[in-house]
Amino acid sequence: MTRKEEIEARKVEIREEVEATEDIEKVEELEKEVEALNEEETQIEDQEKTEEMAEEMEEKKSAVKVIEREERKMENKKEYRDVYLSNLMGKQLSEEERSILVAEDGAIPTETQNTIFEKVVKKAPMLDEITLLNVKGNVSFYVEGTRTDGADHTEGEDIDESDVPLIKVDLAGTEIVKLATISDTVRTMSIPAFEGWLTDMLSDSIANAIEAKILGSIETNGTAVSGLVDAAGIRSLVAGLPAGYEAGAKFYVNKSLFYNQILALQDLSKNEVVTREGGKYFMLGYEVVISDKATKVTFGNAKKFVGNLAEEINIHTQYNIGNNTYSYSGVAIYDGKVADATAFQVLNTTPSA
Repeated sequence: MTRKEEIEARKVEIREEVEATEDIEKVEELEKEVEALNEEETQIEDQEKTEEMAEEMEEKKSAVKVIEREERKMENKKEYRDVYLSNLMGKQLSEEERSILVAEDGAIPTETQNTIFEKVVKKAPMLDEITLLNVKGNVSFYVEGTRTDGADHTEGEDIDESDVPLIKVDLAGTEIVKLATISDTVRTMSIPAFEGWLTDMLSDSIANAIEAKILGSIETNGTAVSGLVDAAGIRSLVAGLPAGYEAGAKFYVNKSLFYNQILALQDLSKNEVVTREGGKYFMLGYEVVISDKATKVTFGNAKKFVGNLAEEINIHTQYNIGNNTYSYSGVAIYDGKVADATAFQVLNTTPSA
């Protein structure tokens, strides 16, 4: 029992004693005791308020310190990012800035790295379609195959669980390199402008290379389906895809082929091969993804293609004294494979543009 609880209990006892006695002197003594108890109770409450205020102040101080630490971390990140980019631009660094660069081993800042990756994914639509990993070194990954149908069961007999087959995909990695050269006037650019130019240039080239690899692999390793670029050929692609892969399946085709040949198949009076809804095109009810890196008409489930960016995208630079220019190279380590050839039906006709 706390002291406040003891005081409250004693005050209750006093009230009972006052009610039970007619002794005036006794009542006066009890009233004095109540006054003393009330004074003590007030002191205790004042002390509690003081302690609460002190705790609140400490909590506020702690919160301020956390905010200050986070702000300092952000300042440090921005400081390093500016130093890193200034170094790439060939600007003269102070001794303190060189120390900052050395302390971080000259690594590409996380923010710049993320900017490049986000731009690569945005510029290569297929990276959003496939199963994309970001695992260092060689990697083995398992993808679900098509589900098997359930079987009749005889009462009383053991039930065999039918598992979804797992397909193993082994990925290594090859370098994708983009080299660009810019004049010495790069040093006159602002840091944000330089970062924007550099990340745009590198991400655009790397994205194009990766997208070409993805679609090239799918068209080469998918299931070849003979036919023409007509309604029958398109229907044959859909008919050939295993039902277990239909959820999420899409058509993949380049812009020229789609607008020059496939769109001409649209004849709502005879068929609904091609339709449009909400700004998107659909063929036989399946969404169409347009990529300039596609050379054939493909129908399939892109999640059955596994890609891996084995390392973070890195940037290297070199000053060319002979022509007073700076060269920048972006390096990505990438590999990707089709997990199951039947997950992609490829119209085996190279159409004329």
